[in-house]
Amino acid sequence: MHKITVKDFPSLDLGDKRRDKRFVKIIENIIRRPGSSIPCHNEKWYDTKATYEFFKNEDIKLEAIIEAISTFGIKRVEQQQLLVIHDTSTISYNDLEAEGLGYIDNAAGKGIFCHSSIAATTDGIPLGLLNQLIWSREASELGKSAKRRQKPFEEKESYKWYEGVRSVNELLGSQTIKIHIGDRDADIYELFFNNSDEQAELLIRARHNRKTAAGSDLWQHISKQKVVSEEEIIIPDRTGKRRKKVTVQIRYKEVEILCPAHKGKRYESVVLTAIEIRQKGNNKDGIHWKLLTTLPIKNAEEAKQCMRWYSYRWLIERFHYVLKSGCGIEALQLKRADSLMKAVAVYSLAAFNIMQLTYQSRQTPDVSCEVVLRRKQWEALYMLKFKTSKLPKQPPSLQQATIWLAQMGGYLGRKSDGPPGLKTVWQGYESLLQAVALYEVLKNLGND
Repeated sequence: MHKITVKDFPSLDLGDKRRDKRFVKIIENIIRRPGSSIPCHNEKWYDTKATYEFFKNEDIKLEAIIEAISTFGIKRVEQQQLLVIHDTSTISYNDLEAEGLGYIDNAAGKGIFCHSSIAATTDGIPLGLLNQLIWSREASELGKSAKRRQKPFEEKESYKWYEGVRSVNELLGSQTIKIHIGDRDADIYELFFNNSDEQAELLIRARHNRKTAAGSDLWQHISKQKVVSEEEIIIPDRTGKRRKKVTVQIRYKEVEILCPAHKGKRYESVVLTAIEIRQKGNNKDGIHWKLLTTLPIKNAEEAKQCMRWYSYRWLIERFHYVLKSGCGIEALQLKRADSLMKAVAVYSLAAFNIMQLTYQSRQTPDVSCEVVLRRKQWEALYMLKFKTSKLPKQPPSLQQATIWLAQMGGYLGRKSDGPPGLKTVWQGYESLLQAVALYEVLKNLGND
């Protein structure tokens, strides 16, 4: 994997060059040993202590870390049109006594919230982590959900969606066409009035059944429209292992949606295109997506394109999976909430880089694996795979190396399995890193 250096972060300024170098070293350590504790990341006690001090240091600001990560992500975005996928993840620390840690769902649950925005190509290849909002709830807000409707939009927690969209628009500028994608949590009426960038569009999964200007319920009205297309799509089960084909029917129509009564007169009606994707047949548990978009939809192909783009929202779920299960963010034992929030940001960049290993192999399968793996890594991988010390003159392709990694993580590679999944690849990668450490020791002993 590309060795990250301070030069990769042109805006990095944590107040001291030594802090900048420590920031980069922490990221490299997480990538090198994902899932390990901070002491296991470092060979020396000095480095372990320095890592703890980095997160504890009040002069190192969360905002500075997030800004550096954003500029790192922007460097990987060159497309004129891209998808920006937003989502919120809850990082739980129920058993940790940390100062300033807020509640999650009730007084018993403690943790941190992280709202991330990632960029992907329109073909579903992750490009970069663009922005994060990380916060801990105030204990004084517990039990006041009934009064939250009375607050202005800018003071609500749901304002994070607007902040995420606005921040990414500013980062990428008006030269890039941005399609912002959000799940049901993003179905916020105000959001459709807070997007001033002409090169930015919204594609949101609906949660509410709002009223149309014609007086009908929105989704009952859409369900009565003619089917414009029937498509076979492949969906994974909850484990992500088994896949099955299902047939869905697509309907769409441009509609004028009325402002909810409780919003008062601050907002007018809004014209959007509503798209329904529903599994064919009387299947109550089948696929049923209700999408709202600012994109103009003129035909069935454009409606299908929105369906495909929304399906890539799965990428941010995979990112959260690597952050939690792969990098072990919820196992940290830091003693202050602000330290944990800085750790979430740093670990997030490492998690995104680990995730890219899988998807890069699908985008450019025939390139040398050295775009991702260092020479010692693919050499050790080859020796483990073929039980030989005789190495090829040329490194294997990225696709081949990824398959070998996945096989180390439990991937069987049957025809029905499809390409390797994220979990098997990073598990194999973790095993490889342990083997590389031993390989380096043995190689050094042989040179003595």
